Amino acid sequence: MSHVPCNGCTLCCRGDAIRLLPGDDPAAYQTVPHVVDARFRMLAHKSNGDCIYLGESGCTIHATKPQMCREMDCRNAARNLSYTQVRKLDRRGVLRLSVWRQGRKLNRLNK
Repeated sequence: MSHVPCNGCTLCCRGDAIRLLPGDDPAAYQTVPHVVDARFRMLAHKSNGDCIYLGESGCTIHATKPQMCREMDCRNAARNLSYTQVRKLDRRGVLRLSVWRQGRKLNRLNK
């Protein structure tokens, strides 16, 4: 896995549905049913849409964060998803358009 140049960016921690994957222990996190498929769990959010674990200085569970958080790279979302696809995901609360735009920006900077 390559280094993700987040540099303090927390866009993916704001309003995205961070689903727990099979290797994650749901008991280790505060979760709610996933917005798209209630058979799955996702990290809970604060009333403003931020991840429950997002603090003033970033992720408060950085060392033990779920697999999806560890693997998140907005550059991949920008490369693999069209604007139309992301708009649909954004309306469903799965992937924010702002995250996709950040990935596009980073991809342009790294060319």
